[in-house]
Amino acid sequence: MKQLQIIIFLIFSLSVFGQSVTYNHTIDATDVETKKVMLLFENYLASNPEKKGKNPYWNKKEQEKHKNYDFLESEFQPSLYMGIPAQVLSIKFKNDSCKIKVKYSYVKKNGNPHVLAIVNYLAIKENGKFKLYNWLSYSKKKWNRKKVGIVDFYFPPCHKFNYEKAKKLNNFINEICKNFSVQPKPFEYYLANNYDEIQKLKGFDYYIGMGEQSMPSGKATDDKVYCGGLGEYYPHEVFHLQIDEHFKNKHFWVSEGIATLLGGSRGKSLHWHIKRTNLYLQKHPEIDLNNMLKLTNLDNQTSYHYVLGGLIAKKIMDKGGWSLLKDFMSTGTTDKDYYNAIEKYLAVKKSDINHYIRTQLKIESKP
Repeated sequence: MKQLQIIIFLIFSLSVFGQSVTYNHTIDATDVETKKVMLLFENYLASNPEKKGKNPYWNKKEQEKHKNYDFLESEFQPSLYMGIPAQVLSIKFKNDSCKIKVKYSYVKKNGNPHVLAIVNYLAIKENGKFKLYNWLSYSKKKWNRKKVGIVDFYFPPCHKFNYEKAKKLNNFINEICKNFSVQPKPFEYYLANNYDEIQKLKGFDYYIGMGEQSMPSGKATDDKVYCGGLGEYYPHEVFHLQIDEHFKNKHFWVSEGIATLLGGSRGKSLHWHIKRTNLYLQKHPEIDLNNMLKLTNLDNQTSYHYVLGGLIAKKIMDKGGWSLLKDFMSTGTTDKDYYNAIEKYLAVKKSDINHYIRTQLKIESKP
């Protein structure tokens, strides 16, 4: 809660004062080219990049190709550019380009530093003026690439590519797109043994959570899926990329529940998560599932919105198949809408959800 309050304060500061930028003492501000890059970065931060509009300081090519062209912006909530002070650690030139290394951090009230991230940008001179680029645009060239179906796979040179899993992913895409009546879209898929490798490829030298216990994890963006730990087959995030944008009027639990039903979570099936959630809730009868949307994580492997959302999605699919599941994706964005959808499709009132969920968890936990 204290950290959240600091972030809120910083967001307020951003709206009033802007995001401050300082420089490492080793950066030579008297050098003409260095000064141009410094002004470029300062102007970019001052342009409110979190609003994701057209930006004169970012290169045109990436802006035309990607809706969210700054791949680092959405790595933190509400944004990397939430107002946390930026310190430029180094600006290193190579021909007509340079690498900009930036630390986003602040000092806590007790005097201890809190580092959100250390990231890298690329600046390239175009028609005499420097423009910002994603570090990923450069670093991905060092990885191997294989195109299978509509998916461009990027992976480290040490990785042995698994064509069978790649074909399986394409089959999954074709099936879900057919059942949800949408057109499959091509995308880039980045995979590595762990998610830290993915983050380094994107330009992170450090971020909060780096170096924690490695387990499968991933993220979907407009046209990319990042996967750590599951190789060429991470269907959960691919579901989000292919389907979510076509159903704007959906609750968060609906999307995550269906993604878990169809693609599992953290490399484990919905049934696996249901079994461990059932055991946990049996030991904790005090947990009120009538207000389940207020629950977050059972632990670092199972989240309630995945497992309970997946259970609800399974019950709806069991009742009405793909057609009803598709309707479920357009039942509203509010918590009230979600509870109303459960009552509409499963005839379970909000006051009866606790009993219903616990009963169904026991039933679905059976082999």
